[in-house]
Amino acid sequence: MKSIYGILLKSFIAVAALFTALPVLAGDAVVRARMDSASIWMGEQTRIHLELVQDKDKMISMPVLRDTLTTGVEILSVSEPDTVSLGNDRIQINQDILVTSFDSGFYYIPPFRYIINNDTFSTETLSLKVIPVEVDTTQAALDIKDVQAPPFVLLDYISDTALTIIGIIILLALIIIVYFYYRKRKKPAEEVFSPEDLLPPHERALKALETLKENKLWQNGQEKEYYTQLTDILREYIDDRFHINAMEMTSSQILSVLRSNKETKAVDNQLKQILEMADFVKFAKMRPLPDDNEASMRDAISFVEETKAVEEVVAEDQKEKDKRSEEDLSKTDSDKKNEL
Repeated sequence: MKSIYGILLKSFIAVAALFTALPVLAGDAVVRARMDSASIWMGEQTRIHLELVQDKDKMISMPVLRDTLTTGVEILSVSEPDTVSLGNDRIQINQDILVTSFDSGFYYIPPFRYIINNDTFSTETLSLKVIPVEVDTTQAALDIKDVQAPPFVLLDYISDTALTIIGIIILLALIIIVYFYYRKRKKPAEEVFSPEDLLPPHERALKALETLKENKLWQNGQEKEYYTQLTDILREYIDDRFHINAMEMTSSQILSVLRSNKETKAVDNQLKQILEMADFVKFAKMRPLPDDNEASMRDAISFVEETKAVEEVVAEDQKEKDKRSEEDLSKTDSDKKNEL
């Protein structure tokens, strides 16, 4: 009886193992996320391990990782994806994320999403508890009433006074030298501006975008360089146009600032698409389609055109009116000559 029971049990385990392995053997992608420690002290670090198992030769978009995973949980570093062959045309891609938090509380970290051949696969939700660092207030204050002041030594005070006098003399000498230097030095040469520097911000940006378009970087397989230059042009334009230090901001910070601006609120979606695509290309090593590259250029030009300063638009209209007036005058003079 026992032997029959043992045989049935082993058969059940074998069948269960077979059904468990079927998705992997059938080529399904498997994604996992695990954390070294689900509880840390405030300011301490922990590491999240991402794993993806899939068939070879499949197009994949890795999760987009920015400065934070969620409000209160910051990303310190992200490792390069490490690919391991599992045999049977299967590979495993590993990636580690080092995180920390400086605010105590309980945080839910949203799933990490992979896009594989237009199908989306998500990991499980992780949780992180951040424990505050408590200060021990039960210790008694240190009594220092028995500490005595050092004995008075006249030479110590004389030495300190002498050093103070010497320092003042040196400082005065430096002030005098600097004064006469600036008084006698020649006037600096006038700063030279190129004609391009005198252009309005939107004209400089459009000119730079046209040059980038003519260079045909993405057509030659340089998608990363293409999106790097494209976003740099837009960041510089935003800096000059709205006086925002966009060159030192992340993509999410730039979008957050521009959403609060009435002039850019209506067109921030164009910039969002460009920045998100650039992040995918630069950090997830994704290769966009030609239509995506051309759409990014069109959106960049449209963003600049729709956010240029009103004064610049009025000035352009005035130039156009003056040009038409000159053409009308020339036509009138020509007509008069023909009549004569």
